[in-house]
Amino acid sequence: MTREIDPRLKELYDKGVPIYSISRIDSINNCLYGAYLTYKLHKKGSNNVYAIMGGKIHDILEGITNGENTEEDLLPAMQAELEDMDTLDISFPKDAKGGDSIREGWITDMEHFCTTYKAPKSKNLSTEELFIYQTSKGYYLQGYIDLQNLKKKGLDIYDYKTSTLYKGEDLKAHGRQLVIYQMGKEQEDKQVDSVAWIFLKYVDVEFMGYKTAKSKEKTLLTKTIERKKIGTELEKYVERDLIDAGYDEFDTEIYLNEFKKTNKFECLPKEIQAGYKMKPCVLKYEVTDEVKQECEDYINTTIEMWESLGDNVKNYPPRSFTKTQKNGKVVSDIFFCTQLCSHSKECPYLRDYLDTLDKTDNEDDLF
Repeated sequence: MTREIDPRLKELYDKGVPIYSISRIDSINNCLYGAYLTYKLHKKGSNNVYAIMGGKIHDILEGITNGENTEEDLLPAMQAELEDMDTLDISFPKDAKGGDSIREGWITDMEHFCTTYKAPKSKNLSTEELFIYQTSKGYYLQGYIDLQNLKKKGLDIYDYKTSTLYKGEDLKAHGRQLVIYQMGKEQEDKQVDSVAWIFLKYVDVEFMGYKTAKSKEKTLLTKTIERKKIGTELEKYVERDLIDAGYDEFDTEIYLNEFKKTNKFECLPKEIQAGYKMKPCVLKYEVTDEVKQECEDYINTTIEMWESLGDNVKNYPPRSFTKTQKNGKVVSDIFFCTQLCSHSKECPYLRDYLDTLDKTDNEDDLF
């Protein structure tokens, strides 16, 4: 979606001030050579399927919030984009067996999202709003916030994700994006009450259920579930509800099979449906003073390093193609390079590494 240049950005551009983004900062840390191609040689490269599909979903969600689209536009838009990807031979990664389970799983999750999505009810929403943040060392960052809920005194910030839930170290790495959003708005003297991701491939389901098979009383439970697994994850709870409601073994099996096939509560009897509430998967990220300082240091350190490298390509080595596991074993680590990097097809370092792997494989062959 094309944007007009904001006057605040134009003023900085006219002064020759370099403006960064958190994605650029992350790119520099992911692979210096890839960042060199993008930001020094200005090579666009090629988008990966996740970026393209995620961008299309984001655009339609923005249109829905702004009254330019409806919920019914989501599925056709996604399907049309998938067809374009097939035409352009842009594909999902293969699974370990060389199959299409990753593609099929992503599509199943997102088709479920597209056919069950309900727009937020709040009337005070803002989409794709620009922020500009100046660090303590005078560097500038800019970005656009997917969704804001503007309240009387403060605001909540949301970022849509079509990826897998973040866990462990990924939380900190991806959390910096939300942190910079908050710091950017706070620099505008705005009160930010919360920042969060909305993971579109997942749902939070609230229901009264038995904690264990032996429990005699129900309690309020909440489960975060990948959309394609709703039926299997909740099967035992729904089965007990059907039995408690008086459905016989034959009818119960029919309902459960359809539930596992569609992952939708609408296929269940209304009295069973009423006991389950499906909500967006919203994962809040806690922003403390320590978290802000870590993010600030990460940005300043990265920019200082980047601006000290000059124009010599030798100063921009590629990321490592291997990693060392806890047991000391060195293994290949090229998923980012082959599936997510926009320069994978033109990277000589990656090509040489893959050639080395091919030669090693050939040496293992008897004939």
